[in-house]
Amino acid sequence: MKVTILCSGFGLGFYTPGLLIEGGLRRLGIRTAVHVFENVLPESARIKVDQNREAYHDNFKIALMSQKIPQDMSESIDPQALEQLLSLWCEEDRRHFICLSGHWMYVLEEYRSRRSGVPLHIELLYMDSTPSPSWKNVARHRPQFAAGCGQLTLFDRASGSISCYIDVPVPLVPYPEREQRLFVHGGGWGMGTYREKLDQLEAAGYGLDMILYNDDAPVGQPGRRYYRMDPQWRTWQTEAAGGHIFPPFAEVHPGEETLYGNQEEYHLLYARQRQMKAIVSKPGGGTLTDSFASATPLIMLEPFGAHEKDNADLWEQLGFGIRYERWITEYGGRADILEPMHTAMLETKKRTPECAALLAERLDLHPAQTVPGVWEGGR
Repeated sequence: MKVTILCSGFGLGFYTPGLLIEGGLRRLGIRTAVHVFENVLPESARIKVDQNREAYHDNFKIALMSQKIPQDMSESIDPQALEQLLSLWCEEDRRHFICLSGHWMYVLEEYRSRRSGVPLHIELLYMDSTPSPSWKNVARHRPQFAAGCGQLTLFDRASGSISCYIDVPVPLVPYPEREQRLFVHGGGWGMGTYREKLDQLEAAGYGLDMILYNDDAPVGQPGRRYYRMDPQWRTWQTEAAGGHIFPPFAEVHPGEETLYGNQEEYHLLYARQRQMKAIVSKPGGGTLTDSFASATPLIMLEPFGAHEKDNADLWEQLGFGIRYERWITEYGGRADILEPMHTAMLETKKRTPECAALLAERLDLHPAQTVPGVWEGGR
């Protein structure tokens, strides 16, 4: 028996959390397999994903407009790739699924029709506080898509609460020990208005850790550190053993060779964020996941669509973050108002279940069904 985790390569907010959940299930002794949606698309569609990533990074308005274009992803799926995947699932008698992206519902619909009479356990995991575009699109074309599935929202705008959190196996850094620095980024695709805020953030007295995207070049300015994900790496690629890995990541020094690496249990971006006073970013679901796991306050920039606006509203309501303009205009970018946000997350975390353990319970996985220490990630 193996739990199948269904991720997407759009940004990293539907990919990295899936690998973190995989790690949590592995630590519980549960066998897993990870699949990325782009692998059931034709090569031409993956090329289009790359083109969109560059366009959205260069022009945030284009990214925002793209959300308004209706998409029926069932028409984009490669029939041969789909048949190969479903044959594998049937052969291995896959029955337990965790789905992070609405695009996968077309695939699960076909699989359920082939396994008629076989009990399947499917948990839909929503990474944003209200439905993101992939879930809105599938609801438009398949209004009953969630029938027979469990549904779990990590950060729930409707109830104003945290249902569960995705653990990252790295110790927390006490707030007084953190550097007087901010981590500034635009999510997995480098979207948003973060580049417009750099001078103002430095004027407020912070050093900056920043992510470079595409052809961005580091500027030799004191107080800034630069990082980059390997520009040749894609979420739909697998390692030699067949599994998916966290993004290869490195600090960038002008004039020096950049050597990319990663960890098996967590993403190296998180390793830096946990040492910061705050994260400055648009409020995507993956960023909320990192913010809460590391108890790092989130200074929220312009959201990518209605679902990220709801994320920002929730984070502000819970006292975990603050909108950038309010932080600057009302508080002058002061650090002293951030520590209570850190404390609020720590207190909430104490009474919040861990996501992998909760999903194992909801999928009705019992100790007799698991094998301690066994993992088949992505295979």
